[in-house]
Amino acid sequence: MRVPSEDQSPVIVLVDEEPTIRQATARHLREASFQVVEAADSDEALKHLETSSTVHALVTDAHLPGTIDGHELAGLARRRWPDLAVVMMSGHSDATSGPVPPGAEFVAKPYLTTHLVPTLNRLLGRGA
Repeated sequence: MRVPSEDQSPVIVLVDEEPTIRQATARHLREASFQVVEAADSDEALKHLETSSTVHALVTDAHLPGTIDGHELAGLARRRWPDLAVVMMSGHSDATSGPVPPGAEFVAKPYLTTHLVPTLNRLLGRGA
């Protein structure tokens, strides 16, 4: 796992096509001392992942617009960057029918934002 130094806030790429959900989640993560890079689709998320060496985690919706969906994005991220923490989320009842990559976590929507931060902290080896 990519572990941020003690004086560094973890950088999260947050991917959700719904602006209100993405913005509310980003605000909550920032309040919990995460740096957040927002993306509206898988292509934008991949661009951030490929061009930044400081991303510590990917939080993605399972159903996304773009070249690949959230399941594929999570799997690709785990294969290309095995140290990257990955959290998939979805409000669709069939979201768990797709593969959740080994080492990734799944959080059902609507989720309590109080669940997402502890999940990320655990994946990043970060104290609550």
